[in-house]
This record gives sequence, structure tokens and C-alpha cells, in this order.
Amino acid sequence: MRISSRGLCAAAPLRFEFLILGLGRRDWGGDMRAAIAILCMALIAAGCATNRETAPQTYDFGPVGQSETGANSVQVVEMRAPEWLDGSQMLYRLAYRDPRALTPYSGSRWVGTPASMLTLRLRQQLGNVPGAKCIFSSSLAEFSQTYDASDSSHAVLHVHAVLAATGAQSQRLQKEFRLQAKAPTPDAAGGAAAFSALASDLAKAVGQWMAGTGLCTQP
Repeated sequence: MRISSRGLCAAAPLRFEFLILGLGRRDWGGDMRAAIAILCMALIAAGCATNRETAPQTYDFGPVGQSETGANSVQVVEMRAPEWLDGSQMLYRLAYRDPRALTPYSGSRWVGTPASMLTLRLRQQLGNVPGAKCIFSSSLAEFSQTYDASDSSHAVLHVHAVLAATGAQSQRLQKEFRLQAKAPTPDAAGGAAAFSALASDLAKAVGQWMAGTGLCTQP
């Protein structure tokens, strides 16, 4: 029978108490096995506490803001991302030390990949209608928190977008979106807050671009 680490951790204090009560009626010198059992249970309890302390904190973009759907009829396809951005790690750069080095936060993670989270936010704010008048596709080029100093950082987002009309009107437009937002605190939580704002800013900027092209405007 397999026992999960969670179940073992939950049972550890109770088993430890039973061993202590039992040893109260025994001779310590004549029961080495009980002493070893107590040591093992103490190590298990310490391991359980360590696991609780080191569990990573996960972040998303928070509740969706105002929708930008309006008169646009668009299908948002899944955003693409290069291999180094296709994970749940929260990455940062120390620009004052080595701006080329990307380092992951050890105790913090995104709930999904940045590309999947941005796709969801774009669909939430712009809509996502199969067979729409235009198709919006995109690729992620930069998604990291940059530290200008040890106590100051900002989030950097760079997305390459393509807007293509469907049907007989075969127009295809491209645009680069480069956005930045200051992090309220110099840590992973501050980076998450800044990227949450950037995700909404990206959706708003894309919506304005689409409206300006007229490709996605509903009659």
C-alpha cells in the first residue's frame, strides 16, 4: 500500500505521541528500537515542516478588467513562445550586473506559461470567435523582470503580432508591442503585479490597433 507524503506528515505527530507514552512505561536502556523510532519520526516531522516552508508561491494575472471587445470580431489563436519562455518560471535580469543573464526566482512560479496566460487575457478582453472577420496571432519575444538597482525593477513585455483578415479580403498586418511597467516592490510579487498591468495594457493596445485597421469591425 502506498502512503502519500501528505498523509505521512499528518500522522507523524500522533505516532510520535504514542511512542513517547509507550516509552514512559519502558526502560530506555533496554529498548533501542523505540529510541530509533522516535528519531525517525522526529526527522519525518522536520521534513514535513521544511516542505511546508519551501512550497513555491504561484501567481497569475488576477481578475480580468474591462473588456475591449466592442465592435471587433476576432479569433485569438494561441500565442507562441521560444523555448526559454515556454515554462512557468518567473525570470528576472540584474541589468546593473549582467543584463544578458536570466535567473529564475527560486520560490515563485507562474500558474502556467506566460504565453498561455497572455492568450487567456487577450481572449477575455478582446473576445474569441471562431470564424470571425479577422485572426489575431502573436509570438512572445520578451517576458522578464529587469532590476535597474537592487531596490528598483520593472516588467518588460515584447510581443510580435499579426492581424489577418478572413474571407475574400486577404489583408495581413504586423505590429510590434513593447511595453514596460514599474514593479511596486522589488521582488516576485512586485513583478507579478507589473505583468498583470501589462497584460491588460497589451489587450487594450491590440484592441485599439484592430479598431484602427477596420479589418475586424463588425457591420
